[in-house]
Amino acid sequence: MTVRFERRGTVGLITLAKPDRHNALAADLVADLLSTLDRPEARQAAALVIAGDGPSFCAGADIGDLLDAGWMTPTPGGPTPMDLFERLDGHPRPTVAAVHGRALGGGFEMTLCCDLVVAAADAVFALPELGLGVVPNTGLARLAQIAGPRHALDLILTRRRIGAEEAATLGLVSRVVPPGRAVDAAVELARAITDGAPPGAIATVKRAVRRAAPVDWEAVRTMLAELPPGEWAEGLGAFRDRRRPDYSEFWRTSDA
Repeated sequence: MTVRFERRGTVGLITLAKPDRHNALAADLVADLLSTLDRPEARQAAALVIAGDGPSFCAGADIGDLLDAGWMTPTPGGPTPMDLFERLDGHPRPTVAAVHGRALGGGFEMTLCCDLVVAAADAVFALPELGLGVVPNTGLARLAQIAGPRHALDLILTRRRIGAEEAATLGLVSRVVPPGRAVDAAVELARAITDGAPPGAIATVKRAVRRAAPVDWEAVRTMLAELPPGEWAEGLGAFRDRRRPDYSEFWRTSDA
């Protein structure tokens, strides 16, 4: 199992447990996360905290599965990170991401689909997908809503990394805590939300906020099909082969 679940009182703690791969969103981890969210003990928790083992929260999607599991096609053969993001985005319970180390690509996008984010001061956020010929489709949908279109374009187009404090100024992080304190602080925050407040009222608030800023998940999924396949094949292949991608031919022939 690539995911651990434990109860901390009324709060459920879900931990990504592939530290040797920096908790990359591979097919097995995505499937395990989705099944963990469906476990009775997780469904009965008053709130959920999502954290990562090892040096990183989550370093993004597994490049091998982007290429080999059909995640870049309109009809993948199994659950994808987008299925996970949609599930988190619509979850009735409060969800809090506890971030330390790297939250890159899909890892960053996962935090955008949680209600609140507690980040250790050493946390780093970035959306490097464009350099791989891929778009952070969930990031496009949620990032612009949270931080605004100009900041979203800055982070997506430049692929630059930002620290926890800058992320907080952009509204992407709710609390910044000392290194090593993210999980405990996230559990405390989740407990503070649910202590003394009933579940129905909390779920109603979450639905109202999501209705005010909805995500068209069908459009998010079809966005990948609009990408020129030659570009992402070169970008992802170059990453897998540990070489610099060569997009010169696409610049010469593109009519985009």
